[in-house]
Amino acid sequence: MPTIIAICPYCRAGGVRATSYAVGASATCPKCKSNFTLMPEDDPPDWAKGSAEASFSSAPSVEKPKLPTVAETLPTAAALSDVTEPSPVLPAELKPKPAPATAPSFDPPAPADMGLVFALLAFILVGPAVLASQLPYGRIIALVLAAGGLVGGLLCLGAEGKARFAGLGAAALHFLGIVVLLFLPSWLGHYPSSSDGKPEELKGPHAVDLNSGAPAPISPADWLNAGTVSWQSGNVRVTVRAAVGPLELSGPKGAKRTTKEPYLRLAVRVRNTGVENELPLSGWAAGQGADGVRVLDANDRPLKIAAFESAWAPERGKPTTGALPGHASEVVLVFAPPPAKSEFVRVQLSGAAVGAPDEIRFRAGLPARGSFP
Repeated sequence: MPTIIAICPYCRAGGVRATSYAVGASATCPKCKSNFTLMPEDDPPDWAKGSAEASFSSAPSVEKPKLPTVAETLPTAAALSDVTEPSPVLPAELKPKPAPATAPSFDPPAPADMGLVFALLAFILVGPAVLASQLPYGRIIALVLAAGGLVGGLLCLGAEGKARFAGLGAAALHFLGIVVLLFLPSWLGHYPSSSDGKPEELKGPHAVDLNSGAPAPISPADWLNAGTVSWQSGNVRVTVRAAVGPLELSGPKGAKRTTKEPYLRLAVRVRNTGVENELPLSGWAAGQGADGVRVLDANDRPLKIAAFESAWAPERGKPTTGALPGHASEVVLVFAPPPAKSEFVRVQLSGAAVGAPDEIRFRAGLPARGSFP
């Protein structure tokens, strides 16, 4: 059996001879009595090379270690029950990578629809045609613009989509404008012209047809039919309407009530037909009472001005002391009713309230009695 020589590391004077299985075991130095671990000495001193040296002692026999079996190394079930498995480490959620930014794409603009452009231009001409009708010789200018717009609208009827509908609308509006300019010029403040193309200007008072606007000369003694004509002198135009029926009265704190008795309601409208100067008004034309107003029934009997309870009054219209060009003063006068079944009343208005020297006379027809609109 192979042997080794282990020298005491403390005194280096004693040693131990042992089998190779004793490597790592503990032994006592025979010289200094110190315990040390048996390790083979590769280069022993000269005194240790003798086999019977007294300084050596035999190491205790060391049994060959017995290796445990596999079954002995396995833990029991009880031991396994006390073991806590570590929580699994989950990988972090993978965040989606942002999509790379792409440059915006621009589609080329669609070509303009020329049919729609012409249709819109024809539509736009409606406004200038109406405005031009109020200028000197505006009727002729408006007719030219309306004719151009009508032709443009008709040409667009051959287009498709929105252009066709826009062209149809423009043509219809211009056609309507031409009809008004030719047959109903009074709607736009135009009157028939003389043979030289200039508007007829009648000196003194004259009647103006409510439908056509045609002027007609009158004398101060004439009674004008209030249902068909107005009275005019210069820039002053007076229109009268009459009706009989119950009235709505306004009282304290905005209270309203309707009368049981009928009354004659006379609505007088004084309009400034000029284009430059304000029209000064006074007396009845400015809503300052019924002085200068006389109303007669069919038997030429005067009707009295109506009186109402204190704090109760009927509508008085929208009077003003000065009418701007194109504006009017609207006055409402209330009288006692004429006899039943009366077909008309005669109205005499003082011309001084509107700056006229003569009296203004109307014969106003009476519709069927009822409440006023």
